[in-house]
Amino acid sequence: MLVQEYFKSRKEILEDALEKYLAPSDTYPSELNKAIRYSVFSDGKRLRPIIFFATYEMLIGRKNISRLRRLLPAACALELVHTASLIHDDLPSVDNSDERRGKPSCHVKFGEATAILAGDALITKSIEILTKLKNKKEAIKSIEILTRAISTRGMIGGQAVDIISAKKKTTKSTLRYIHLKKTGSLLQAATELACMFQKAENNLRITLGNFALNLGLAYQIVDDILDEVGSFEVLGRQPGGDSKNKKATYPSLFGLEKSKKKAEKLLRDCYNAVKNIKNNEILLEYVNMIKERLP
Repeated sequence: MLVQEYFKSRKEILEDALEKYLAPSDTYPSELNKAIRYSVFSDGKRLRPIIFFATYEMLIGRKNISRLRRLLPAACALELVHTASLIHDDLPSVDNSDERRGKPSCHVKFGEATAILAGDALITKSIEILTKLKNKKEAIKSIEILTRAISTRGMIGGQAVDIISAKKKTTKSTLRYIHLKKTGSLLQAATELACMFQKAENNLRITLGNFALNLGLAYQIVDDILDEVGSFEVLGRQPGGDSKNKKATYPSLFGLEKSKKKAEKLLRDCYNAVKNIKNNEILLEYVNMIKERLP
């Protein structure tokens, strides 16, 4: 199967499931539901759920879309949490970004209060959706994996340290912590969920978790680089937001060339982690896609 066809077909079943799980725009309170749907259906890449699908299909040894249908609650939960994080990231009190994916941010279009509530609602909806899993042991374990990734030890903790560290001298270890938690935690949850559903061995779960963390860190370093030298067309927002908010980035601490080399090293580590696993081509394609974003 061609990689592009894989992405297209998996994205289609995910979009259909998201459509089913989210309330229509005219459902009361309509302004809130409009804000939720505006943010979820904004042409996202669906990186996290597709990595989840690809990891699971790699582990079962074949690409079979019918085998993914029972996993759709977990895939949707990952995407809803990610969308919530973007809504909250863009808020004036956080990154103060007026654009996301080439469109007005949620708070610009619907107001700051509604945007905060939309993000909150998406996180709670993700937990509700996981209760739809038919195997209740898998449902409970999925909730445990996802809430740990979201928590103060994961995505929210990374965001908190990012906010606290703004306009301050930030150490290299703190910056690494921010990116691993903000970006890496949810990607790690995607591979961990896949391993849980397939009952993979612990060593493989750790290997794939490290793959996800390194992929997330590389992605964020590339994003930092593009925020300095990229364009609106590439980023979907105006570049220079990090420097405007006086946030530490890899280029600001290491310079552009060293940052690029760090990203390349992380991507090589990602490649080496999965190169000997059969049916790994989708995960390797993600590594290549991030590498191709490097200027």
